[in-house]
Amino acid sequence: MKKRIVINKTLSEQLRQQQTYILDLQSVLDEETACLKEKNFTQLTAIIAKKQELLVSITELDKSLAAPASQQVINQDNSLIALKDTIEKTLTECKKSNSINGQIIELSMKSNKHLMQIMKQVTGKNSVTYDRKGGLNSASLMGKDIKA
Repeated sequence: MKKRIVINKTLSEQLRQQQTYILDLQSVLDEETACLKEKNFTQLTAIIAKKQELLVSITELDKSLAAPASQQVINQDNSLIALKDTIEKTLTECKKSNSINGQIIELSMKSNKHLMQIMKQVTGKNSVTYDRKGGLNSASLMGKDIKA
């Protein structure tokens, strides 16, 4: 019986550590979202490094917690089950935040690509102008054939 109490305590400590890692990850994902929305890319590298570090820690601890013996003990203790459920819910929220951040990055990349295409057109020999509705006005090249 004493061995089981020690195992439960150790698993409880590991689950609490996992919860801390995942709460930290949630905070880092919120920071990442703010940087992406504000287009503050100078801090993004450090945030991504923190995120990677946390993901490694979460993965390593999860290997220990996922062992069949650990799972058996966790599934027999209501307090450990509750803690595990809380961790899983928080992790689901982290996955949603990470997915949203991925979508923001994807949209930003598309926008940057479009801006680069526009810049190439403006600086190129065959630069075009835009009409009042924002459409390309390829009939009149920018600055070409101006006599005055």
